[in-house]
Amino acid sequence: MTMHERGDREQHEQDRRRFFRIDDTVGLRLSPIPPAAEAQALTDFTERSSDVGLLNELHAIRDQALPQRRKLEYKFPTVAAYIKVVERQIEMLTIAFESRQHGGELEPREVNLSAQGMCLALDPPPAPGSLLEIELQLLPEGNRILTLGRVLERDEGPSAIEFEQLRDADREAIVRHIHALQLRRLRQENGLD
Repeated sequence: MTMHERGDREQHEQDRRRFFRIDDTVGLRLSPIPPAAEAQALTDFTERSSDVGLLNELHAIRDQALPQRRKLEYKFPTVAAYIKVVERQIEMLTIAFESRQHGGELEPREVNLSAQGMCLALDPPPAPGSLLEIELQLLPEGNRILTLGRVLERDEGPSAIEFEQLRDADREAIVRHIHALQLRRLRQENGLD
């Protein structure tokens, strides 16, 4: 291994470790992509992922308007409360639309999840280097995420999959989900919930 390759590998390791990991149950659908179809899957990804992650896009738009929302809550609390109700209604409609559009609930699976990838037991395990189309459903929120992931080289244990194609809004949804799950677990451990 050359110094350049070693540096690239170390940088890759650092990038992989910059996100928290958590054991979780998610809705999951995995579809292997044959090597001959990889280029087409990458080309089609942007359009397909925006169809699946509509709720995540809505949350990203809401987060961008947060400073204006804070001002509104301060000056006009009644209007701000009504806007929250309307946002919740839109979220519920979006969840129902996505569920109907994409085949209902996904199979619940135990995974170790981060915003960079996931580990899970697969039988039979996919070959290292193979590309998978991954549809995730974060529970209990119902957020859906479509991503492409590459199976990493492993000596033994669960299969490790690194997300190769993941929209920013979807990555943020995973980060928010992990943070909320950690808070819920800490509250339960401390008897606050």
